[in-house]
Amino acid sequence: MTNDPFSAAASIDELLTRTQQALTAMRSRASAHADGEPGELLLAEGTAAGGRVRAVAVQGGRLDSVTIDPELAGEPLDVLCGHLVTAANAALSELDDRVSASARADADALAARLGSMGDQAELFGRAMHEAAARIHRHRGAASRAGRAV
Repeated sequence: MTNDPFSAAASIDELLTRTQQALTAMRSRASAHADGEPGELLLAEGTAAGGRVRAVAVQGGRLDSVTIDPELAGEPLDVLCGHLVTAANAALSELDDRVSASARADADALAARLGSMGDQAELFGRAMHEAAARIHRHRGAASRAGRAV
């Protein structure tokens, strides 16, 4: 980076813009939209009864689908419900892990971007200080030249 104040300001502006975009992306991934495309949302699957009961959870803590093997039709209702609860909880737990991992990755990327902001702000401050000193010297020289006339 140069000591040019306009270059430093542009770099800070670019950093702030990228940071704002990262925050927007984090918010959009963190909130589930009912009309969201399946590819946009994180999802996870949980199983029970040896894989014969499957539940798929999508970001936002909602169940997307439940599949029960027809061979389980003879099981008592309370046993089927227990399998369903087990599969759904496994899917939601896996989904929570994935959402947390995604948020951690986003937060780490954001922290890295913000970490460099201090250096850029320092360079910008120095460049502004130097620009003010040049203006002050220029005004002093102009004032002395005006008195000499």
